[in-house]
Amino acid sequence: MKKFVVFCFTCAVVFFFYFTNNSTEQTEIELPSLHSKNALLLNAKGDILFEKNADAIIYPASLTKIMTAIVAIELTTDLQKQTIVEPQTISKFTAQNASMAGFKAGDFVTIEDLLYGTLLASGADATGTLADAIAGSEESFVTLMNNKAHELGLNDTHFVNTSGLHDPAHVSSVRDISKLFRYAIENPIFYQILTSKSYSTHVPNALTITSSLLTKIPGGEGAILGGKTGYTPEAGLCLASIIEKDDKRYIFVTTNADGQAWTPPFHIEDALTAYDSL
Repeated sequence: MKKFVVFCFTCAVVFFFYFTNNSTEQTEIELPSLHSKNALLLNAKGDILFEKNADAIIYPASLTKIMTAIVAIELTTDLQKQTIVEPQTISKFTAQNASMAGFKAGDFVTIEDLLYGTLLASGADATGTLADAIAGSEESFVTLMNNKAHELGLNDTHFVNTSGLHDPAHVSSVRDISKLFRYAIENPIFYQILTSKSYSTHVPNALTITSSLLTKIPGGEGAILGGKTGYTPEAGLCLASIIEKDDKRYIFVTTNADGQAWTPPFHIEDALTAYDSL
């Protein structure tokens, strides 16, 4: 009996140390004070490493374009399909002082051009033209976006437009945005576009589109692989970004950092602070 008890105890000890030392779970980390009021840091598996007001209802601003792009990608069989930029699209978003990729009324563009304009330059001209090309109107495309949000279990999320321009009913949470972002970066087309620094369209009047994130990173290229920025006065400075460190992938989503589009990039500073702590 004593031998049996000793054997069982030894097995229990070995079992404990094996699974303790081989666990892939990561413990939560401490971060210094952040500019952003809402934040969530995760690894590729979805393990939460840090969170701050992650379930609060927020305005996602141009983080909306993550959903716009992934829905467009999944509904497109030919990225080289051409469409035209309508004059009313340009005038509509110009009147709203929306960020623009630089397309002009009458331009013939491909779906690929519009996707780069959506994710890199955060252009409402790109999202509006994508919506028309794929669903016939922005309203119909938004229905597809909300259907996708329901499919992904984004229970705090409701979209009203494709661009992220402010609307009281256009809401989400950083937890929902992180779920969406983790889903989107698994798509190789989305990932390639997101992590590009620049892109040139193939229309006669070529347009060079540069990343609104990667060109602003202190310390230069490579500190962050890619991401989607956002800003409205109501949403504050927002960012969903990705990094690979020690062969592991991490994402960090923040919203509600004080500042404006032309002030110091506090949302980027928060991301670099989080990634430095890993």
